[in-house]
Amino acid sequence: MRDLCGDDHDFFISELQQDNVGGQRSKIDVIATILHICLNGSLKNHIIGRGNLSDSMTNHYLTLLLYHNLLETYKDEDNNNRTYYRTTQKGKAIIVHYNEIQKLFLKESSSRLSSNNGSSSSTRYYSEKRKYANNSVLPEYRLLIIDDECDITSALKNGLELQGFKVDVFNEPLKALSDYSVGTYNLLILDVKMPKMNGFELYKLIRKLDKKIIVCFWTAFEICYEELKTIFPAMDEKYFIRKPIAMDDLADRIKSIISSSEEMTNMAVHNNKVAHMQEK
Repeated sequence: MRDLCGDDHDFFISELQQDNVGGQRSKIDVIATILHICLNGSLKNHIIGRGNLSDSMTNHYLTLLLYHNLLETYKDEDNNNRTYYRTTQKGKAIIVHYNEIQKLFLKESSSRLSSNNGSSSSTRYYSEKRKYANNSVLPEYRLLIIDDECDITSALKNGLELQGFKVDVFNEPLKALSDYSVGTYNLLILDVKMPKMNGFELYKLIRKLDKKIIVCFWTAFEICYEELKTIFPAMDEKYFIRKPIAMDDLADRIKSIISSSEEMTNMAVHNNKVAHMQEK
């Protein structure tokens, strides 16, 4: 962090804490607060407590920050493999820019701002991380994501396309259903909690249209998983994705699900051919 902020590291951090903990906050305030809390790694419940945030708000912003590569996750083996969130280099650059914007309203800080401008400009921007390179052997999988939160679907689309997938998104379940194209997608991701029509209801209607599409549900609420198992007792839990989830992990999960489904389909075709030859 000191490399990014130069000699004013302590000033930047103290200003961030002062401006963001408590009171009415904008979206950028919440983002900067979470990035600051996670500078050295933090559990989700610590983010909630230190940032004065609700559980649902924290889940929402963690999802966005993970998909924009501003946060990353890691497991602490000495703490029961609990998941920690840590600010990336790109996230640290956002903190620097945020503080520079804040300084526009702090006259007494103008001299510090001008003296710091030349020291960190070369380290403020970071390219997006791509798990699968442009020349990767990853097949061109096409995904459809239906979630009523526009910022989530926008972040998902950008992040997954950087990973090599083709992605279409809808924010209105009824619109997604009316425009659904059979045989177009390798995998469908449905949010569970949506207005007008929830993910379970939408799944049943899409399944009538498309018998072969792979469907995954995702939600931040554990209770939805229990509801899912009640409605679809035979469904494998691998098709239930809990958010927030890191983009690399999500990309790996999607690739694994599609690949395993393709292997099962190929095996079934092979077995049918063998059975047909034996009958002859």
